[in-house]
Amino acid sequence: MRKVEKTPARMVEKDGTINFGTFQTPFREANILDSPLHASSSKVPAFWKKFRLKEWQHYGIITPTHYFGMVIFDAKFMGVSFFYAYDRNENIRFEHGAQAPGGASLVAAQMYDDICEFKQKGYLLRFENKLQDGYHKLIIDIAGKKNRPSVKGEIKILEDLNTIEPLVQVSPVTPFRPFYTHKVAAPAEGEIMLDVKKIALHCKQDVALIDEQKTYYPYVSFWKWATAAGYNEYGELLAFNLCQNMIENDEDYNENCVWVDGKIYCLKAARFKFEENNVLHPWEVRTNDGYMDLSFTPSGERAEKISIGVIRSDFHQPFGMYNGRFKNEHNRIYPLTNLFGLAEHHITRY
Repeated sequence: MRKVEKTPARMVEKDGTINFGTFQTPFREANILDSPLHASSSKVPAFWKKFRLKEWQHYGIITPTHYFGMVIFDAKFMGVSFFYAYDRNENIRFEHGAQAPGGASLVAAQMYDDICEFKQKGYLLRFENKLQDGYHKLIIDIAGKKNRPSVKGEIKILEDLNTIEPLVQVSPVTPFRPFYTHKVAAPAEGEIMLDVKKIALHCKQDVALIDEQKTYYPYVSFWKWATAAGYNEYGELLAFNLCQNMIENDEDYNENCVWVDGKIYCLKAARFKFEENNVLHPWEVRTNDGYMDLSFTPSGERAEKISIGVIRSDFHQPFGMYNGRFKNEHNRIYPLTNLFGLAEHHITRY
C-alpha cells in the first residue's frame, strides 16, 4: 500500500514544483493555478490557466430509503449544477438542474473556510466548507416544477480530521499538469423536505460521500469510477473509492482506497469490466493488488450527453448495490454486502 505523507503548505511551490502524492489532509492552499502546465520557460497566461481548469464539489447522501446527489461544477466555459433524489424503495428518481455561462458556478478555493454556490431564480445550492471546524453544511432551496417536487434542506457533514482520514491525492496528468482530488465518507445529519415530505438524517445511520476536484484535464479524457458506503452488522462504516482514468502510472498515482470506520487503506490500480453500450448490466471491479473484488448491480442511472461545437460529454452514472470483499494487508477480510453506491463511465472533450 502506498505511503500517505504529511500535507505540504502549498500544492504548488513558488518555483512551480508540484507536490505529487497521497497526503494526510486537504491543502490549506490548493494553489493549482500556479502550475506551470508545460516545460517551456515561457509562462502560460493566467487567463488560459484559469480557463483550462475544471473544478467541482459533489456530495452524495446515502440513507436507508433515499440517495441524494448534488454538484456545483465550474467548467469555465459553462457553469453546471444538479440535484437529484432517488427513492430506493419505490425505484423512482427525479432531478433538478441548472446551466449558465461561465462564471455562474462559485467553487471554493479550499475546504477549510470557503463556499460553493450556484444560484438562479428558483434554484439554490450552497456548500459551506468549514473543515477547520470539522464539518460542511449543504443548503438546498429549489422550487418545484411540473411533476418534480420542491426541495428544501440543510445537511451537516461531519468531516472531523481527528477521527476520519480523507483521501487527498495529487497525480500527474503530465509532469506539469496536476490532477487534484479530495474524497471522504463521513456521517451526515439534518433534514430534506421533498414538498411536504420530511426525510430526517441521523449521523449514526446516514453517510455522505464528498468529492472535491480541481484538475487540468487533457482535451480528450475519460474516467471509470466506483464508490459506495454503508454500515455493516457490527456498526462499522465501510466505504470505498475506485477510479481508472487518464493517469498513465495509476499503480502509484491513483485515488483508490477503502475506509473502515474512518481509517484509510490505499490501494493499487483499479480495473473495470462492464458493457459500455449498456451500463445497466452488471459490473465487475477489482484492484491489481488483490485487496478489492466487487460486483455491482445497477438499478437505474443518471445520463447526459452534451454536444456544443467541439465540446463533447457522454456521461453515465448508474446507481445500485455493490457486493464483494476487501482484504487488508493483514489478510483480514471485510465482506461488503449490499452497499448502495454509484459508478460512472464518462468520456469528454473540453
